[in-house]
Amino acid sequence: MPRTRLLAVAAIAIANMFVGCATVDQKFGDQEWYQKSKAASTKAVVVTSTTASKAYARMQKYLAEKDVLKTFQDAGEHSETAVLGVLHKSGIAAATSTPHAAAQKQAKKPVAPPPLTTVPEQYAGSLRWPLDAYIVSSEYGDRWGKMHKGMDMAADAGEPVYAIAAGEVIYAGDGLRGYGNVIILRHDRKISSLYAHNSELKVKQGDQVAQGTLIALLGSTGHSTGPHVHFEVRDGDAAVNPRTVLPQSKWASGPGLPPAM
Repeated sequence: MPRTRLLAVAAIAIANMFVGCATVDQKFGDQEWYQKSKAASTKAVVVTSTTASKAYARMQKYLAEKDVLKTFQDAGEHSETAVLGVLHKSGIAAATSTPHAAAQKQAKKPVAPPPLTTVPEQYAGSLRWPLDAYIVSSEYGDRWGKMHKGMDMAADAGEPVYAIAAGEVIYAGDGLRGYGNVIILRHDRKISSLYAHNSELKVKQGDQVAQGTLIALLGSTGHSTGPHVHFEVRDGDAAVNPRTVLPQSKWASGPGLPPAM
């Protein structure tokens, strides 16, 4: 949107706060900039409302099918080594440990990480969920006697997958064992997010994305029993429970909705 239109929309919003819509219409109604700005604002509201309504309708469908969707999960192990290799190559901080006393003399001086030019040192923005409608088919934590380092979120193939925050695409492809078509974003020096098993990737390595950018379409590639996104958030090397860092899901409460999916 051009700067002049942004200023016009802001002027309308401020004027509405103080004198009311009717008075603003009377004062500016015959001016072209006002008519265009009003039309743009109305269109934005309609688009947002329509998107939310469609997501709600899809969510109702998924709730009705949740017994089937809960069977759509990872079908095997993922390559942790491959993911860590991508993270470290991009400058994500590697885990450090104190070397044994006998080896300290031989320990090499740590190599400084590459400078950041595309993401901040520390991300200070908000986060969002990667899907607008879904059923959690497998939580983060112990699974099959091992640690499940992500959350499996099941939905129909083709469900839009969005970036949880602004960042840089540091991997986009199908070369990480078990993950299928996978996107990895870095958001600052330590924080990254991963989206696996997609049917189609909408971004490529090196792209800069804003929060909410469409980055992929949900699928069932790699080690998967059915359409879902294996979603991870990492702080350095360590995977963290997405529920502890993302806002409470908008589907977590409300009429007819379960307390947690």
